[in-house]
Amino acid sequence: MPFASSRCRAVVAGLTAIAASAALSGPAFADNGAAGGCPAVPTAQTFSPWGDVADYFLAPDGGIEAGAAGWDLDDGAAAVEGNETYAVGGTDDHRSLSLPAGSSATTAPICIGIEHRSMRFFVRGSGAGVVHVDAVYDKGSDTEKHVRLASITADESWAPSAIIPMRVNEIAPDHDNALPVSLRFTARGEGSWQIDDVYVDPYRKS
Repeated sequence: MPFASSRCRAVVAGLTAIAASAALSGPAFADNGAAGGCPAVPTAQTFSPWGDVADYFLAPDGGIEAGAAGWDLDDGAAAVEGNETYAVGGTDDHRSLSLPAGSSATTAPICIGIEHRSMRFFVRGSGAGVVHVDAVYDKGSDTEKHVRLASITADESWAPSAIIPMRVNEIAPDHDNALPVSLRFTARGEGSWQIDDVYVDPYRKS
């Protein structure tokens, strides 16, 4: 599998990039090691070809293969034909998410605990601008909250994003270590974007 060049950069204000968690090879199950907590889910070392051996699980329809089922799509965001070129979800995958300028797309809620330290996805873009990545909790309520995780730039070739700190995992213990969080991707500037294969990293104790 070829390696991507340094096409994607995450600009994360006030944060230091998280080093990938060491993990055993092959599929595994996340172990939260905290009170309450999210259910165990199967994980895989999805980004190991890029030197990241952390275990990841796919966000709800994070591969867009169900047509962005469960996502909130606004202002032109849409599931389209054409998968990221590394086929990390499987060679039969054939969809991704289009984000024209000014659009946004929000995943279904994901259970986040203190152990969910970071996330990654695949992205490509054309033109000037960025994709903002936000964590959204208390979604749909009068007190909906947003936390900016990163602002991503990319070129026209598919590549994995940098490792993006989750940040809101730090407040999960105040919510029985099971905070429902949605990930929102918003295209800003004049560019158009595609994203695919949105993954979350639950730190797994060996």
